[in-house]
Amino acid sequence: MNTEGKTPEEVFFESFNYKLSSFFHDDYTEIDSIETPATFMIVYEKKLGQKEFGLFNRLQFRIFYDKEIITGDNPVNVKLLGDDSYSAESVMALAKEIGEIFGLDDSGTCSNADISFYNADEYDLFWTIGDGESFISIERDAKEGLSLNILFYNNLVGHNVGDLLKPERTA
Repeated sequence: MNTEGKTPEEVFFESFNYKLSSFFHDDYTEIDSIETPATFMIVYEKKLGQKEFGLFNRLQFRIFYDKEIITGDNPVNVKLLGDDSYSAESVMALAKEIGEIFGLDDSGTCSNADISFYNADEYDLFWTIGDGESFISIERDAKEGLSLNILFYNNLVGHNVGDLLKPERTA
């Protein structure tokens, strides 16, 4: 892949098979909603036709709405979830790829982690992107299994929620 002149975010998202910005233009299901006095959150999910990074077969978009100020600038989080049929080597390769694009994870763990780390029942690797406007993490825990999280996805791609809902232009 030619990375010349591209931002780290562009390089990262070009490594995906599925174009995340097309999420709302395909079939998806609302799987959860949570309301608090100040916010309303909706979780949408779709099954992917092929696994992302050989690891993840489900994709979720989690959108937060501020009840006081409903604008297109509401946070959008992305979560990719896997089943149990993946290899620790694939997780390690993904962590290395993210590290090559964005630098060391916040704790510096993945630069020294061996395969036994990725075989553990629980772990968390976390990258703060830019000035803390977005975050990427790889997590494995007993409840959800393996996940890749992109917090404040809309900040990484420079879109607001309204932009993500618009049909894409064709050239």
